[in-house]
Amino acid sequence: MTLQMKFILVTELALALNFSGITISEGEKEKNDKKVKEEKKGKKLSHIQNQNFTIRPVFDWDKQYEKALQYIKEHEGFANGKAYICPGGHKTVGYGHIILKNEDFTQITKTQADSILRVDFNKALRVLDANITLSGSKRLSMAHFVFTKGIGTFNKSTLKKKILKSEPIDNEITKWCYYTNAKGEKIKSQHALTIRNWELEMYNFRG
Repeated sequence: MTLQMKFILVTELALALNFSGITISEGEKEKNDKKVKEEKKGKKLSHIQNQNFTIRPVFDWDKQYEKALQYIKEHEGFANGKAYICPGGHKTVGYGHIILKNEDFTQITKTQADSILRVDFNKALRVLDANITLSGSKRLSMAHFVFTKGIGTFNKSTLKKKILKSEPIDNEITKWCYYTNAKGEKIKSQHALTIRNWELEMYNFRG
């Protein structure tokens, strides 16, 4: 074999080995990069899984609205659909509906009482919304307060001031358990206190 031929073979062998080295090196680099990415991804997933997430259920307005109406029915009573005089001295019918001057109710059915209740409670919601911005359980709670005590009472109350300042209302709302009887006397009512506690529970509802 000539010297020139040996030189060519040696050169080709060197080139082959060199290219083979490059191929292996790039392949290893690709594998290493992929391995690093997977490790980083695994660490991220592990970090996420170890975190404590607080997921609060969405406030179901329709469900809670119906529960509020049911609560009113249970605590107001139906009185067999006959008109009666409430502790405050007002002529009342159904589930706590104060009979207006242009109304002439003497006796109604439960279906009629339910319809009147919804009209009254929706009115309480509208006037509440016109005077303060609330949502969810807080809106429902204060609508019930307005339903029982009136928007005028709510607007003048320290209760509203505390709500606007985002302060706790626990001690304030429970003060509203008095009513004025026909003689003008202020009477503490355990029944009213029970209602205020229900409103408070609804106001602080976290669901």
